[in-house]
Amino acid sequence: MADKKTGKKYKYYKGSFVVGKKPDGMPDRIYVRGKTKAERDDKLAEAKRIHARGLMLGDMTVREWSERWMSVYKANASKEQQKHYEAKLNLDILPTIGNMRIRDVRASHLQEILNSYSGGRRGTVAKIRIAIKQLFADAVAEGVIERDSAYRLELPEMTIAPRRPLTPAEREAVLKVSATHPRGPYVLTMLYCGVRVGECVALVRSDVDLTRKCLSITKAVRFYGNKGQLLPGTKSSKLRKNVRGDDDDFGARMIPIPDLLIPVMASLCNGKDGNTLLFAKSDGTLASLRTVDWWWESFVRHCHIEAGAKLYRNAVQYDTSPFSTEITPHYFRHTYATDLYAAGVDERARKEFLGHVSTDVTDGYTKMSDSAFNRNLNLINEYLNSEAWGKNGANEKK
Repeated sequence: MADKKTGKKYKYYKGSFVVGKKPDGMPDRIYVRGKTKAERDDKLAEAKRIHARGLMLGDMTVREWSERWMSVYKANASKEQQKHYEAKLNLDILPTIGNMRIRDVRASHLQEILNSYSGGRRGTVAKIRIAIKQLFADAVAEGVIERDSAYRLELPEMTIAPRRPLTPAEREAVLKVSATHPRGPYVLTMLYCGVRVGECVALVRSDVDLTRKCLSITKAVRFYGNKGQLLPGTKSSKLRKNVRGDDDDFGARMIPIPDLLIPVMASLCNGKDGNTLLFAKSDGTLASLRTVDWWWESFVRHCHIEAGAKLYRNAVQYDTSPFSTEITPHYFRHTYATDLYAAGVDERARKEFLGHVSTDVTDGYTKMSDSAFNRNLNLINEYLNSEAWGKNGANEKK
């Protein structure tokens, strides 16, 4: 046979064993194949084990195959990746086809799963498709099925998540609410420093250097269900370590604290020791996912009211609000990126401050100096203190 992509011929090593007789008296065999003799022998042993349990390879259900797939093909995946695949299987795939024999699954069954998410978020549905394609491609490689039903899966019409900064009106509402709301410092830290929610919740007093006007991002909170777990490293530091082999110190992300945020940070840090969380629950412990969601729901409700939304029996009438209902905390990162561009911060510094680490070879040899850091901090302060920021800063091109 020839490889469809390269055109090169390759050889399969076939194996079989007799499991009974056909109606015509001929031996009934189960066949497997592998690219090497060792692979053939492993698959043959597995086929015999499965048959001993009373199953034919093709008689395995999708659920049974998914259990083996997770235990073998995803055994070396990270804990986060395993949870991701388990969620896609248990919530999106198995409820529909889990009890079907895997050999009976057709491309139309799989396409219907994706089509049921038509109009949803593209990123979410794309991840479901990846899980399905891997599940069935590995079933072919294992010899469980002969054809790959997921080979030509297509994404339905999707909603692409909006990526934009806050408008001037939205930014004005955020700033006014931040001045009095208990979660104002939490929101302003994301707005003025561009940190992610998990990074912001993980901040402790020792991460703030008020003398150098610098915020150090070395860890982040990951949410497993409702519970938050504090983990060392961030997206950027992990990428550096995995791709370049950098050490942990180099992986820390240093972000300038603008002058507008210094009084807020000073008040927040006052009286706290080095390991005290800056944004914790009322009992001082690490925030849970529900707590973080409640913080945001409370804050954004006040933003709608500040922007002029009408109330009916104390409930916000969102259809009357100029403050968009699509806004999430991630919009602050887009706003921060826009502000950096408008302030004249160079591309290399923008990558560092946002944690968008390039794998470019040149970047691997460079690290931002104190003078470069201070120069960019001055640019940010000049921009945030200018009339341009207040009037149209949110509309500058990224």
